[in-house]
Amino acid sequence: MGAAGGDLNDIVQSFYFRPDEAGALRAFDEWLRSPGPDAIDLHVFTRIAMVSPAVRGAMQALRPRSPAVEVVLRGFTDPDFPRVGDGPPAPHELDLLWVEFFITGDTAPLRRILGVLDEPDLSRARLTQWLRDTGTGFLGKRRFARFVPVFARCAIPVQFESMDVGGPLDVDLTVALSARAGMLKFDELPFPLTEAERLRIAAKSAAIWSLRQNARTHHPVAALCAAEATRPGGAGRLLLDQVR
Repeated sequence: MGAAGGDLNDIVQSFYFRPDEAGALRAFDEWLRSPGPDAIDLHVFTRIAMVSPAVRGAMQALRPRSPAVEVVLRGFTDPDFPRVGDGPPAPHELDLLWVEFFITGDTAPLRRILGVLDEPDLSRARLTQWLRDTGTGFLGKRRFARFVPVFARCAIPVQFESMDVGGPLDVDLTVALSARAGMLKFDELPFPLTEAERLRIAAKSAAIWSLRQNARTHHPVAALCAAEATRPGGAGRLLLDQVR
């Protein structure tokens, strides 16, 4: 998180089961003295004020200190308040959904994150079309051979004979996780992706990564992943078995 530093991370991530109201107020005081408001921190302090009457009361006494206090207290009634829209969350919006869970303990925001895994597998569709366009003739084989090392490095089960991709596998996630691990550059793929498409693919990677990290220390996250792993949806749900 922003100006409030590492202590705020610890306070936020345990707030739904061990609310440290005094620590939150100390972090808020530090945040008020910072150069500029951080959108995630703003969301954090507003959400804490909404669930903790003690914190909200203490913040009200700080109104003369800074106009930022009023912004926090106004919270969700302010049209400029940072929030996640109605559509699939972008990578930077995932942080706001995790804040909601950490502070309230409500798993509904996590279901929004899980929903990212059910989005269409764009990379699989593009790769399948590329294979069909390439063909199995002499020139097609030469063209295909140039990308064999990329497919092998990223463990994408391309089947040349049938010009298809094996499964079940979310190729978007395979591509994104390979890129995250430094094993792939998007430009190495045999098909182009726009910047918007890369962001959508990155959101899948961020969703799995954040669920994996938080399932280790938050039982509700691990339980939700276990329950959702076998439900119908995108092939990325199969990876939910690996987050515990």
